Amino acid sequence: MTYNPGEQEQAAVFASDLRDVAPLRLIEPLARTLGAFEGISSAIEYSYVDVVKMAGHACPTTAAAYECCRAALSRLYPDETPVRGQIEVTVYGEPDDGTYGVIGQVFGLITGAATETGFKGLATFFRRQNLLKYESAGADATGMLFRFKRMDNGKVVQCRLIPDRMPPPAPEDAKRLSELMRKVLWEAAKTDEIAEFHKLWRRHVTAVFESAKRDHPWLSIQEEK
Repeated sequence: MTYNPGEQEQAAVFASDLRDVAPLRLIEPLARTLGAFEGISSAIEYSYVDVVKMAGHACPTTAAAYECCRAALSRLYPDETPVRGQIEVTVYGEPDDGTYGVIGQVFGLITGAATETGFKGLATFFRRQNLLKYESAGADATGMLFRFKRMDNGKVVQCRLIPDRMPPPAPEDAKRLSELMRKVLWEAAKTDEIAEFHKLWRRHVTAVFESAKRDHPWLSIQEEK
């Protein structure tokens, strides 16, 4: 599938149900030190739309990774604003295995943790390099395991994401989604079919966020002793 934008292409407006997802707020000391902010505040917000911009798409995987970050940060910093760049993240899976790489990118965007390609720091401060790690050891067949560690006090939480327990589309939606996706990818879909596909796909994505507001069976958080 190809896409050739026109010369006067306008900036896209993201769908309201994606814009309405609650943002995550963190302190960003590196940006403050280098003068990126006006005033004295160094709190910044990352929205799910920021994740979509980074990944290039909205999907249940990126939505689940975003909510995994929310849950982990709330346990690591129960009474504080999380500090970006002071969180070490371990993904127990290889970056080219399934969706581990995409999930790791979401974690890195929000927490500031980076692989070997990340920022090396200023003197001994603000290093982001190698704070995001992928390890095959510890992978669990019952789910996807992730570890978040505060660098200042050593507090650790483990997040287990179980994809099979994530909210599935309704059976009729799943069948229709499959039919429409083929048409959309092969540019055979009519205008109303494209609109229908977009609506059904976003419904599938936002179901993850709705589930996260309740007792979600697909995500568990445990403090490491």
